[in-house]
Amino acid sequence: MINQKDIAVEGMELNEASTEIELFAKRVFEKLIEENIYPIPYYYSIHFFNMLEDEEKEFKKSVMELIELEGTNELEEDLKFEQKLKQSFKYSKELVQNSASMYKLSNILKEKNAIYLREIENVSTPQVFKNILLTSKKNTEIINKKLALSLQNMKELYSKNVTTLKEIEKETIFDSLYGLYNNNYFVREVKREVAQIKKFKHTSSLIVMKTSTDVMNKIKNDKNKIIVNRFIAKILLKTSRRTDIIAHLGDGIFGMLLKHTDKIGAMKTSERLSDMISNSAMFIEGDELEVKIVIGISEIFAEKNEIEILDCTYKKLDEAEKEDTLYKICEE
Repeated sequence: MINQKDIAVEGMELNEASTEIELFAKRVFEKLIEENIYPIPYYYSIHFFNMLEDEEKEFKKSVMELIELEGTNELEEDLKFEQKLKQSFKYSKELVQNSASMYKLSNILKEKNAIYLREIENVSTPQVFKNILLTSKKNTEIINKKLALSLQNMKELYSKNVTTLKEIEKETIFDSLYGLYNNNYFVREVKREVAQIKKFKHTSSLIVMKTSTDVMNKIKNDKNKIIVNRFIAKILLKTSRRTDIIAHLGDGIFGMLLKHTDKIGAMKTSERLSDMISNSAMFIEGDELEVKIVIGISEIFAEKNEIEILDCTYKKLDEAEKEDTLYKICEE
């Protein structure tokens, strides 16, 4: 089993490969160079798995456990999501069918009433008139029952569809307003990272940030506030690494999950973001706006769950704003 207690190879420097998995990864890289193949992720992955087949069974098992933990059950989640979408489409289709049925029944009732009116014009005796009324009443009752049944079906389908759409909304991972992941996905990824840290003992951090309240109070309407937040989101995307998870957590608060990054790295990231934002020109209705952010920082501690870590980070965000400083940091 691969873990942080893998024994280092005697005589190696601190920065050299030392664990079994590190030495294997180095051999894969050297194989690419030897065969004059570009060492990009695509080719590296192919050679990695090809060479893994020649390794000992126990080592292969350990590596696959590592890969499975690093991976996600995205396919399973996608299948569940697709099933709910199909269910919603089914309910919507049935709603349309019921609407069409009600429209058809209404037209039938209208046509029959027109027939009865024409017959009444030619009535010669009270008995014939009575018969027409009775027939009209009977047919109207039949149609009304069908209409009531269709209406009840529509109410039930509408209720089911609303429930399904709410479930779909809970499972979405994208914030369309800012083009980032949403809070649901971010919390899920933090939880996953906590599990990985418990197993592999590496260090990761997260930061939450927002535009300072003083700056936002200068902006008179919500539309311009959204423009400022989009400006922040754009810089976050521009400066992030491929491994970073960036999300809009709600109410103009953004989060960054910095994998394999300690609090020193998170502090440097925060300072870099602040410099980029303050040095970028931002204009609102023709006037330049000096944008200032505040940040809460926390390393991800294996002893705490994702909610506790996020709660602490939010508290530090509030403290940073109250103390008029760039960031405050959660302590273990």
